[in-house]
Amino acid sequence: MGFFATIGRGWQMSKLSMSVIRKDPELLVYMMISAVFSLACMIGIGLPQYMEMSWAIDADGVATGAYLGYAFAGYMTMTIIVTFWNCAIVANANIRLTGGNPTFGDGIREASKHLPAIIAWGIIAGTVGLLLKFLEGAARSSDNDAMRTVAVFIHMIGGFIWWAMTFFMLPFLVIEGQSLGNSLKSSKDTFFATWGENITSGLGIGLVAFLVAIPLIVITIALLTVMPLLGLVFGALAFGLLIAGTTTAEQVAVVALYRFAKDGYMPQIYQSAGVLTYNFGNAQTV
Repeated sequence: MGFFATIGRGWQMSKLSMSVIRKDPELLVYMMISAVFSLACMIGIGLPQYMEMSWAIDADGVATGAYLGYAFAGYMTMTIIVTFWNCAIVANANIRLTGGNPTFGDGIREASKHLPAIIAWGIIAGTVGLLLKFLEGAARSSDNDAMRTVAVFIHMIGGFIWWAMTFFMLPFLVIEGQSLGNSLKSSKDTFFATWGENITSGLGIGLVAFLVAIPLIVITIALLTVMPLLGLVFGALAFGLLIAGTTTAEQVAVVALYRFAKDGYMPQIYQSAGVLTYNFGNAQTV
């Protein structure tokens, strides 16, 4: 399959993933619930430091060990919350893409069945995320150009490797009920078997989001110049929904690609739109 054909397929897959959300709006509700709880965690983490509570900040204005532990626990809680609701999206999307008609409770029930594994994975993913953020901070703050370059390189490569290895982690964890170790191995193997589709589907969704964002930016700026309060409210709601929709579409695309890798062909909704199938090297039109 040629490069431009793969790009076109990724673009089409992104649009179809968003059409799944229109069929199952509870997927977007899952993401919005995740965002609300995550925001609550962020406020809870930052509030003691903002209020300069004695247990959180010492006399020199430096964060105490107790606060660092509290912040770490809060961050882990946030990653677990995000992981849980992403798993709910994965479960419901899989039901839809295999011919079912999921309800709001289906995704929650399926994710709850794997709660211990979700908690463990949330902690692992959160810890890796903190390490990558630490490298990014080191890259920005270092006075040594060589060290800063090395830190940027390690952060970029490390981030890509982690993204590639965990791309299909949640489908194997939730849909197949595999252990963390087996899910990670299966995710890595599946990613490299379908890497072109994985990357281009992400690019396609990002491009769709970018195109939608342009008029939203124009409208927000126009409203800010006339009615600042209305502009702020519109911008917050519009971009909040855009981010939620984009993130949800990405999870749906992951499930579609998972089904493609497992079954050798795309789910019916994608086939009906004329998406090419790609059975590990043998392209064919459905």
